[in-house]
Amino acid sequence: MNSSTVHGSHHPDMVNGRHQRRTASPFSWLVRGVFGSVKALAVLTIAVSLGLLGTGGTYAYLSASATAAPGSTIRAGSAALTIGSEALNWSALAPGHSVSGTFSITNTGDVPLALSATIAAAVTGSSRTNPFTISVTNGACPASGIPSGTLNSTLAAGATTQACLGVILPANAPANAQATNVHIGATVSGVQP
Repeated sequence: MNSSTVHGSHHPDMVNGRHQRRTASPFSWLVRGVFGSVKALAVLTIAVSLGLLGTGGTYAYLSASATAAPGSTIRAGSAALTIGSEALNWSALAPGHSVSGTFSITNTGDVPLALSATIAAAVTGSSRTNPFTISVTNGACPASGIPSGTLNSTLAAGATTQACLGVILPANAPANAQATNVHIGATVSGVQP
């Protein structure tokens, strides 16, 4: 048998003086002919798709909707706060004493707002540490002392409430605290609950 009469997938080869049969790759039918590469691409696509399906995982398509009744009006709300001012009597502040002032908060928006406050203090002068305890609490300040707690009330649309800004200089404040300048910033925030 000579190599010109061999058909199919068997090809004789001479290895060490012996005829051996060599079989073609089991995928050689994929690349034969005009559409061989198209067939190979289709088989590869199917194999990858089946492989991905077998890997598992969580897939989701989430959607939500609501139907409005005929004649309904849908509108956006607005959130806005107006903060009143209060001057503190700083001359009354001494070690072991406090100063406080009541200020107003008005919800000028049309949605209720949950109130909170954050305090920032920038220190300059001979002391680089803030010797003061600063707080913003619900309600008006008492005649003496500083109330405990935080600003954490909910204010209805159009309503006004009072809050207390308190500053305490502890009795054990260092001597250089008297030459300390502190810029106090109290930021009042309102978030729709």
